[in-house]
Amino acid sequence: MRLLTWSLFSACLGLNALGACAQEAYPARAVTVIVPFQAGQGVDLMARALASEFSKLTGQAFPIVNREGAAATIGFTALAAAKPDGYTVAISPNTPLTIAPHIIKSITYTYDSFVPVCQNFENVMAVFVGPNSPYKTYQELAAAGKAQPGKFSWGTTGVGSLPHLSASAWMAKAGLEATHVPFRGEPQILPQLISNELTFATASISGMAGKGPRPLAVFAEQRHFAFPDVPTMVELGFEAGVPGLNGMFAPKGTPEPVLATLEKTCAEVTASQSFRTAAARLNQRVAYLGRRDFDRRLRADFEEKGRLIKQLNIKTE
Repeated sequence: MRLLTWSLFSACLGLNALGACAQEAYPARAVTVIVPFQAGQGVDLMARALASEFSKLTGQAFPIVNREGAAATIGFTALAAAKPDGYTVAISPNTPLTIAPHIIKSITYTYDSFVPVCQNFENVMAVFVGPNSPYKTYQELAAAGKAQPGKFSWGTTGVGSLPHLSASAWMAKAGLEATHVPFRGEPQILPQLISNELTFATASISGMAGKGPRPLAVFAEQRHFAFPDVPTMVELGFEAGVPGLNGMFAPKGTPEPVLATLEKTCAEVTASQSFRTAAARLNQRVAYLGRRDFDRRLRADFEEKGRLIKQLNIKTE
């Protein structure tokens, strides 16, 4: 055994590849996964499904740590400050990276504080009404809203959130006026929507499907498999909007061999039947992108969100 170990070590030295040999051991211990949202919400449940598959493939634990708050920037602030060794990553939508920097001026990180490792799934939004709402179609809701400007109320997960931006752009084009009511999360929206305290809400399909609310329009170019009879915003003459672009992120400076291992494992995890089954159960759309394509899509979204926030005159904090 000693001779074999020495021979392997000598081979690494001879090939000037000691770093490569050491890289083979990654991950050699548990990898902490920051999720910047509440436990039990759609992103958290998907992150746990991903972490479970990562653990199966690598043989190491991928424990979830929920660092919620401040539009998901608390979690990303922690990620930016983490040691860039591959043992702290985040699973998150694009919100803290492509939206928050345009709204929250006090954040201490920038887009380039992170490396987008891979995209795993898209969290699609929709306009929902309560199960007892008098509005059965998008057309009925829009007609009533135009007839009663300012009388309706609508909920989202906060000013500058993806549902808020998507709906604000749609309402501006549709000529609709309503009172926005921000909530901490979708679990807080649900009872208000069911009781008709809110006229409608813009929320994720994963967070609302099967819980009572009825979708009237989906922010997407293609109909969602969970609601095949519900029209898309594109069909109704509006922009599709960008869904939640969810994936893995690492701190800037994480070694290239570690990033390559994470990216490769990401692809295997996303393709696994176990993950795809979990995604279907949670009404999430599986959509894989590698490092370069994910970064390209996120950078384009960063620019688009900056323009949209200025266009909608959303106040910064």
